Amino acid sequence: MTASLPPRLAALADRLGPLLTPSAREVGLDAARARFAEVLAQGLAGAPPVAVDTVELGEGLTAERHTPPAPGGATVVFLHGGGWTVGTAREYAGLAARLAAGLSAVVLAVEFRRAPEHPFPAAVEDAVAAVRWALAHAPDPARVVVAGDSGGGNLAAVACRALRAAGGAQPAAQLLLYPSVGAGVDWPSVEEHGSSPFLALADMGWYSRNYVPRGHPLTDPRISPLEDDDHAGLPPALVATAELDALRDSGRAYAAALTGAGVPVTTVDLAGVPHGFAHLVALDAACADALEQVLAAARGLPVFG
Repeated sequence: MTASLPPRLAALADRLGPLLTPSAREVGLDAARARFAEVLAQGLAGAPPVAVDTVELGEGLTAERHTPPAPGGATVVFLHGGGWTVGTAREYAGLAARLAAGLSAVVLAVEFRRAPEHPFPAAVEDAVAAVRWALAHAPDPARVVVAGDSGGGNLAAVACRALRAAGGAQPAAQLLLYPSVGAGVDWPSVEEHGSSPFLALADMGWYSRNYVPRGHPLTDPRISPLEDDDHAGLPPALVATAELDALRDSGRAYAAALTGAGVPVTTVDLAGVPHGFAHLVALDAACADALEQVLAAARGLPVFG
């Protein structure tokens, strides 16, 4: 499981031990959620102090609002990772706080409905509703950004497509951290890193089975946006991929597809870090540096200027 990892990450995987292995499919839903919560608690410890309150977004949807001491005017709608199945906005507070402080932005961490209790398209509907709420209520609607990591990166990308199709206002940018965007597994990065304890192929399949109703095609662009034929007219994107991640190549392909359709894209390819590096920052210096590189690239976008 750790043979393809550099020694420091192999040691980290060994230290986290039963919090990473065996697969989520083997331990079951409740245990998978509990142990992921503990990974987040350890990996996101020591977050910068920001003010936090809960915001009602309508129809039972809520978000945790993280406000830095000196917000610069942008609002980030953040959709957390966890394969649409594990993790919560509150458990991701350490990452939301780092985004708020690092981008001088108000961050709305959305508590979207999770599978399997609420399968697709519930999380998509919540993501779209949250972005629409921000576009209607943010201090500067022209500076609303949607962001997400892993499964949350998927929701951020899909929400942009839904808003484009609706013909209304769209976010000023999308920030996608190691997003899940493709239906297939026929990528070199999957072959290289599909047994990584930080995201194994077995867990990828388990997340998809929880999220996608039986018989529904994984190629639906609302599930796998890379499968869409039309990438034009979407918001400018920052796409961050991790070298040691099974999702690396599909993320790079998505960035290339956006670029080919005329969407302004900033790519950040992070060397030496695995899937989920943004929630491992308190446990590994290279992961912390990778997140800082992402934040620095994001600060270069006009919306944060």
